[in-house]
Amino acid sequence: MRLRPSEIEEHQIGEIEYLLQYKRIRRMYLRLKPQESKVFVTAPYRTPLSEVEQFVSRNREWIRRQKEKQEQMAPKPVRQYVTGEEVYVWGKAYELLVLTDPEMVRQLCGEEAADALLKHHMASVKLENAKLLLACPSGFDEAKREQCIDLWLKRQMEAFLPAIFQGCRSLVGKQESSWYVRKMKTRWGTCNIRTGRICINLNLGHLPPEYLSYIVIHELTHLWEKGHGEQFKARMDQYYPQWRERRQDIIKLAYML
Repeated sequence: MRLRPSEIEEHQIGEIEYLLQYKRIRRMYLRLKPQESKVFVTAPYRTPLSEVEQFVSRNREWIRRQKEKQEQMAPKPVRQYVTGEEVYVWGKAYELLVLTDPEMVRQLCGEEAADALLKHHMASVKLENAKLLLACPSGFDEAKREQCIDLWLKRQMEAFLPAIFQGCRSLVGKQESSWYVRKMKTRWGTCNIRTGRICINLNLGHLPPEYLSYIVIHELTHLWEKGHGEQFKARMDQYYPQWRERRQDIIKLAYML
């Protein structure tokens, strides 16, 4: 019987995060996909994880050089946070509408609130029908507009996460010491095993809520198991049976944000 490739596994050795897949091959291969900047390792079936880790470690310098090349060649982000762009909130697409005209800001926020916003160079963000409305002074540049939307999204997540954590704690049987939301480039979440503190990636606010639950359960499970070995996977099977499907999907979604 012909063996099918295994599911993709997430691993980490030192500062290197990599994706591992077992196939019916004779030797190990390592590659970086240019459009994804992710380390992929393909190994023969029954290869011990220790051998895979040694293989990745031996290629550490090559990985570093390739990532540097990709960063230099990577296209600049096209998002400028201007009217007409698409912004996802909880997995739903909204058209961004930037309002800088004082009269339009007053219509959106009300006379008193608008005057305060304009006077103190502040901004207001709200969802209305299929649009994400950003009211701000005309002097706000791209970075400032992005900051306004990120801050608004962070507040949405901070209001939503307590209920998520409460339900996930009951499933996992562990409780974090604290949690916070921060924008991260390479990880959806982190867990400090020593302190019990969990960080959730701000970009999860762009995805459907079920991915937020998956990441919270994943990080809480690290309070039982430090790595991503068989015991960790067994616990994830118990707490969140569909975690493999979520993991495959979120790997693909990561390159869309």
